[in-house]
Amino acid sequence: MYDDLKAYLLSLGDEVQETVLKYYIAYKKIRNFACVEIHNKHVVLNLNINPDQIKLEEGFTRDLRNVGHLGTGDLRIDLKNNADFQKAKQFILQSYERTK
Repeated sequence: MYDDLKAYLLSLGDEVQETVLKYYIAYKKIRNFACVEIHNKHVVLNLNINPDQIKLEEGFTRDLRNVGHLGTGDLRIDLKNNADFQKAKQFILQSYERTK
């Protein structure tokens, strides 16, 4: 699943840069728009989206504003399967477009 996610993130624009850090992988234009953590059974995606602007879904999205976490972004998305990845694409694009 991570390979599909990486391909999608990099396909958003020629200016997208990938930076591999110790605990996560950052994707940025001018600043980070997505941070990815790879776990055994799922992938965690942190995006620069205000959680108040979307309907949070238990087990899929989470508000990180008052929680310590790795990477940047206030919205956490847990990707457990391809259906989750397809649902997350709209949020990834929204975060990407906010960094223009």
